[in-house]
Amino acid sequence: MEELFDKAAAAAKIKECFDNEGDFSFMKPEELASIIARFVDIDYAYMEELGDEPYDEEIVYERLEVAATEQLPQYKAYIMRLCDDYMDFMEQYMVDAGLVEWE
Repeated sequence: MEELFDKAAAAAKIKECFDNEGDFSFMKPEELASIIARFVDIDYAYMEELGDEPYDEEIVYERLEVAATEQLPQYKAYIMRLCDDYMDFMEQYMVDAGLVEWE
């Protein structure tokens, strides 16, 4: 999967989506970029764990929420939305990159 999935490209595209949306413009750009990179690492690690098993969004969401709460406690009120938006943007990246197979 590593040869197909480019973590840096995914993080850049997701950051662009967040920037275009503008809902998290109150965050420092480096904070947002850092949490996105961490989210991509968490997501990628989970995908590597899966093997042939189906992707479970709830498991990933829980991991993202824990990471965001640890890294950005000052934004506790926004964590759920941050995770939701990330999940949507990552899904769109995966579709656009041709990395998703729908059953």
